[in-house]
Amino acid sequence: MSADRMLTYVGGGSAKFWEVCQNGTELNIRYGRVGAAGQAQVKSFDSAAAAAAAADQLVAEKVRKGYTEDEAVAAPVTSPAGIDSVGDEDRLTMPTAWLRALHPRRGGVKVAVKRLDAGAPKELDATVDERRQLILDSLAKCPDPEIAAAGAAYLAGEPTAAPLGAAVVATVVAASQAWHERTLLPLFAEAWLVERGLVFAAVAATELASLDFDFDGYTRPVRRLAAGESPKHWYGWKRLEPATRVRAVLAAASDAEYAEVVAALAVSREGGAHHRAATSYLAPTEVGWVAADCAEVSKVDPGLALGLVAAISTPEHWELIVSYVRWYFMTSSLALPATVVDGMGDAAVPVLAGWFDDVYDAESQRRLLGMLAELPTDAAMRALLDRIEHTYTQPALLRAAARFPRRAMRMLATSGGKVADLLLRAHVLGRPDLVAEVLASVDAAAAERINKIATAETVATAPLEALPEVLVSPPWTRPRTVRKPVVVNDLVCADEPTVVWGPGERDKWRPARPGQSSWDRPSHQRWEEIAGEIAGGRGSGWYDEIALFVSGPAELAGPLIEKWRPADQWDASEWMPRVVARFELAALPMALDSARRSPAAVAPALLPFAGPEVAVLMAEWLSRLKSVRATALAWLARHPEAAARALIPAALGKPGVARRQAEQALAVLAAGGGRDAVAEAAADTAPPPRPRSPTCSRLIRATRCLPRCPCCPRGRTSRSWRRSTCAATRARCRPRRPAM
Repeated sequence: MSADRMLTYVGGGSAKFWEVCQNGTELNIRYGRVGAAGQAQVKSFDSAAAAAAAADQLVAEKVRKGYTEDEAVAAPVTSPAGIDSVGDEDRLTMPTAWLRALHPRRGGVKVAVKRLDAGAPKELDATVDERRQLILDSLAKCPDPEIAAAGAAYLAGEPTAAPLGAAVVATVVAASQAWHERTLLPLFAEAWLVERGLVFAAVAATELASLDFDFDGYTRPVRRLAAGESPKHWYGWKRLEPATRVRAVLAAASDAEYAEVVAALAVSREGGAHHRAATSYLAPTEVGWVAADCAEVSKVDPGLALGLVAAISTPEHWELIVSYVRWYFMTSSLALPATVVDGMGDAAVPVLAGWFDDVYDAESQRRLLGMLAELPTDAAMRALLDRIEHTYTQPALLRAAARFPRRAMRMLATSGGKVADLLLRAHVLGRPDLVAEVLASVDAAAAERINKIATAETVATAPLEALPEVLVSPPWTRPRTVRKPVVVNDLVCADEPTVVWGPGERDKWRPARPGQSSWDRPSHQRWEEIAGEIAGGRGSGWYDEIALFVSGPAELAGPLIEKWRPADQWDASEWMPRVVARFELAALPMALDSARRSPAAVAPALLPFAGPEVAVLMAEWLSRLKSVRATALAWLARHPEAAARALIPAALGKPGVARRQAEQALAVLAAGGGRDAVAEAAADTAPPPRPRSPTCSRLIRATRCLPRCPCCPRGRTSRSWRRSTCAATRARCRPRRPAM
């Protein structure tokens, strides 16, 4: 067997890897989620042959479970806590997450390449057969006879069919799928590679990049993109997916096969700018192509700049297209940043730093800083030091200091500022073994700063008897008497959900905001088709589903609103209020389901609703999510009576998270002016008036034990509220005097 074998599994909402490496009589196994370091284990055997047989058996078991074996094994994660030699600090070893994400290039870092799927052609044939009539009707309306003839030849299965025909059929099929589906175009690439070979697949990918379609009701007539034109449909975002798979296989091809593909791509470049940009993406080692295409894009078609980012290898290439590439396409994942590092090496530092300066979302900022922390250059360390005041830079700088301790000590010593001083002190005290080595490589001023820290007298440790009692025996180390919480069982809020609109609020929610999608018509389906798919549980495209419930016929949307559960919450902050304003209480189950999955986007749409389920959700958010706390506070202020009635049963229930959240919400409500509402709700929650019934007595005691309000500015308790609650409850439960 091979000494190193890696398998991956993607499906069912998970993406996992499993890797085995044989070292003599031992098997080193690593497994986990793709993009993570994973877990490791070691198995020992009596002989190397036994270890090899066990590895084969383990691999076979994984394959039976649906894993796919890769042809190459990625390098292990290498972000060590310390580096033993100076040379190690100048060597770039890409983390595994980068290797799995980047677009591989020939001559670049070695990455895992998935084996070809022999079953792809059969699966593609079934997919095409399902849409055969659509394809035929679309070909009949193609304005270009060459496109129609090529597509018909490929659809008929002719062995001599041109790559153009394969691209035409792929365009029609891909245009018929919902926007969130991502399986059909990669399936075409896989089938081309297995059935027609690498040359055919590469040329077909360039043809695919040059095509677009028009939506003509049911059909999708295919046409060529004009010079300077970009695809007008969502499909244009994904048309490079087949090229991504082809590029990975091409990077690992033999020299003879690679030369054959490059020769075929050279002919394809004559087709136009879209063809040329695609060939540069597929063969980034053809530096002359890349340079010429970057220059052409900057003058003729800026829309093609994004596809060339994965092809650039010099700062000059980047300078030609930098003005036409938007950062949000670059930094949403590791793929393009890691590809740029693979292509440009140390010269990628200004590119990554420039993207960091442009982005504003925290995830992208942390991602870019983490990449800079892995690069073994002074420029990367300097980029971090120049941004040391940023919130997320300091953790990245600490990782860089652990990865490159000599460089960090040397460069921190030449940097000024309070944060740099603190980091330098911690680093010098943490790595005293490197001080002498670093002193020999810095100037006098930096050496003085390092020596001052290294030779400073340490503070003497105080004897135990000199410490205050509170430090010797902290309160949390002593046993405490815990008061048993008062529990009142069988309390239930039976309120029905209601909707309460503010003046003009509903009318304000109904229309689209300026600059936002209107969802006034479906993208490429009829209203009846969309409703039928939702009713059948199949789901339609994201945009079409929303359009139905925002603007579709009431007789179709109304019966479906209570069962509809949108799979994607993209832009929900814009369309959810419009659906809620249209259907009101009928939309509440859908809104609650969406709010649980995307609280920040959907929570404001729940403000008009009152009811026990909404109240419990708001209490949870108030306690748990800072991003939704303002909305939860606004809801409590808007529905104080409904909130109190809904939360008192949970606040007096068994101890746990639900009770704690309800208690905190009631405390906030009381502190915010809702004491009377809570008091009335507590009185109404008590059983029918009986002279000091046990249940009522427990309710009175419980209201005296509500927690301090977490939102009071000076830590005030809601004591006055508890007094009024107890008084109201006592008045409710006091036996009545007989009438005279």
